[in-house]
Amino acid sequence: MDKLRPSPRPRNFELYRLFVVLLLLCGVVIVLQTSSLFEASKSRLLSSSRLQRAFELRTSWLSDEDLLHLSLLHEHCVSDNNGSLSWELGSPGHQLPNATASNPEVVMHQNDPNLLEKLRKCPDVDIFLPTDLHGNGYCEDAVAYAKYLNSRLLPKWALEVKLYDPYQGLEVDYFDLCPKTPIIFFNHYWSDVPSMPRWPKDKPIYLMPNIEMFELTAEHYWRVDVVLCKTQTCYDRVTLWYEQEGNPRSTSVFYTKHTSSDQAHFARKRMGERVIRPRDFSNIKFIHTAGTSSAKGTRELMECWVFVPGLPQLDVYIDEKPFNFLFKPKFKMYLKFSRSPVNVHVGFVERPQFTKLTADTTFFMCPSVSEGYGHYINQARAAGAVVVTTDLAPMNELITKKTGFLIPVETRQHPKMLMGGAYRGQHGLRDVGGLVATFRGPDICEVVREMMTSTTTEQRATMGANARRAYHEDTKFFANAMQELRQFARRSN
Repeated sequence: MDKLRPSPRPRNFELYRLFVVLLLLCGVVIVLQTSSLFEASKSRLLSSSRLQRAFELRTSWLSDEDLLHLSLLHEHCVSDNNGSLSWELGSPGHQLPNATASNPEVVMHQNDPNLLEKLRKCPDVDIFLPTDLHGNGYCEDAVAYAKYLNSRLLPKWALEVKLYDPYQGLEVDYFDLCPKTPIIFFNHYWSDVPSMPRWPKDKPIYLMPNIEMFELTAEHYWRVDVVLCKTQTCYDRVTLWYEQEGNPRSTSVFYTKHTSSDQAHFARKRMGERVIRPRDFSNIKFIHTAGTSSAKGTRELMECWVFVPGLPQLDVYIDEKPFNFLFKPKFKMYLKFSRSPVNVHVGFVERPQFTKLTADTTFFMCPSVSEGYGHYINQARAAGAVVVTTDLAPMNELITKKTGFLIPVETRQHPKMLMGGAYRGQHGLRDVGGLVATFRGPDICEVVREMMTSTTTEQRATMGANARRAYHEDTKFFANAMQELRQFARRSN
């Protein structure tokens, strides 16, 4: 029998043990790496989720129904200066396929058989709108508050009318029905309503100021319970003013932002998509809608176009009165020989024409000297257009370098503006910059040339998209602010 050979097991066993140890170490490394990868993946997932939520919040668009609702309210406000317009008109669920309201009966008139029942439905906050204040601008303000406060617009007759109440067996009026409901007044247009003999002593007064207006005085601010600021510069200045001059009524100042109707959307709904030209960010053409205002920078704009060659097409829409005020006969003669193409449309622009114009236009020229808010700028934002405006508040609150182009300006302090830094009467706000922009035609020309030479079609399209997004974000902000205001009014009452 052959002798058995010595067993190699001890050496093999050592190798085996080494292999097991290495295997275990590899396993631990794999587990640690897997865990690390899982945590990183989880972290990325959470981060992605948060980013997605933030993106959705930032791009939370208003519904078509809400956009149409605001436009229907504005349309009715402009066309009916004697009715009491309810927020319910044309609200979601009350819109016909032809983009009209299905519930016109909610509007109150003096001969309304159900006037008492409608008038006694007091909202959290009422809105006073005199019959002579139903132009485009104030109707934009009024219907924005009406929609987002679930409120109504009250003409003066609604406050004065006497109605027989069969339940009480006597005549009543608005002040009997809504004795503690706050009323919003626009600027100085109060029509002596708070001085009416029937005005209840503890009925709150809310003020929406355009702080650049000459007519607003210290007495207006001292007499109100709430100030609603549409712009950051309004909030900052009014807050400073109360600190400087005193706040005897403990007036609350709200920063609400603001909104306007989307006229481009309304044109598409009312006229149809095929009637509206698609936006063209490659072919720069401007429109400038001064309307009835002489403070839209129209003269400086025209000086740029008349004397400088090589600029794109410009169409100017202006009412006859400001046109004749701004331009003397000699300059009108220059217009005929303008070195850059310009068409001046003098006269009133009907609303359907204006809505289509807003929808068709890609580039808006809005070089305002001053603004209380800037509805025509905001409507351009809503349309997704590119806007050129002045680099002064509140214009540069609506338009930034991400959403348009800013004309460099110098500021001027006007002696008739209470909040303008150089008020020549008593109680003016001190140590602040002016509310008036000063600039020249060449300043506009330089910005236009920069726009033409240093931006691409894609960059301009991105600006338009950013502007439209900003309009929706600001409207959401305003809607939330109005809900907070309603809660404040309830608590105060």
